[in-house]
Amino acid sequence: MENKKKHSAKAAQNARENKIKARNQKIVQHRIAILIAVIILVIAAIVAVVKFSGWFDKIPDQSTLTISDDGKVICEELTDFAEDYSRSELKTYMKEEIKEYNDTKGKDSVKLDKIKFYSDLAHAKTTYASAEDYSKFTGYGLYTGTIKSAVKQGFDFSDAFVSVTDGEKGTSVDTLDITSQKKLKVAIIKENINVTVDGTILYVSDACTTMVDKSTVSIEQPDGNADATQLTYIIYK
Repeated sequence: MENKKKHSAKAAQNARENKIKARNQKIVQHRIAILIAVIILVIAAIVAVVKFSGWFDKIPDQSTLTISDDGKVICEELTDFAEDYSRSELKTYMKEEIKEYNDTKGKDSVKLDKIKFYSDLAHAKTTYASAEDYSKFTGYGLYTGTIKSAVKQGFDFSDAFVSVTDGEKGTSVDTLDITSQKKLKVAIIKENINVTVDGTILYVSDACTTMVDKSTVSIEQPDGNADATQLTYIIYK
């Protein structure tokens, strides 16, 4: 009888200990879950800050103009930053110029996405609502559309063209062979800059152009004179 009572007491004690142990395990698991949630929130906040600030944004090697299918033109410009004026003065100047233009042409015709400074280099990213806005704001000539619409606008395609295959220049192509393909897209620009199109380049003006890849062409004068420019045709699909 005595042994039976001892056994029952022992069993009750074990049950209490197991209950306490299970409760403690739940408390530990709950605390771990809270800690993991906090860590996740901290990481998410850090990622958001980094993304917003652009700390790790890739800086283009060259000033690049990107022509989107939706008609927008994005310019990432790299320029030497002279210490004759402060960084804040440059930002203020750009914002004032954009505001003045938008007050006349409409909201968001030109939008300064960001401007950052790296030692003596300034990197500005600007979005233009259209090629026309880009031309009027910057003073550089830019037209985008189809070959058919370009001909109607008076562009004669009187240039020496070469074919482009897989991002490499090929053989010369007759102008009529190009203008007969009226539905192809064309970017016509008068500026020394890299141009990226939203598609695959098929033909390009031969002079002053170097293919970077199947969607990007670099325009540069042979003598390196940045002030000299000529009309360049980029035909793509």
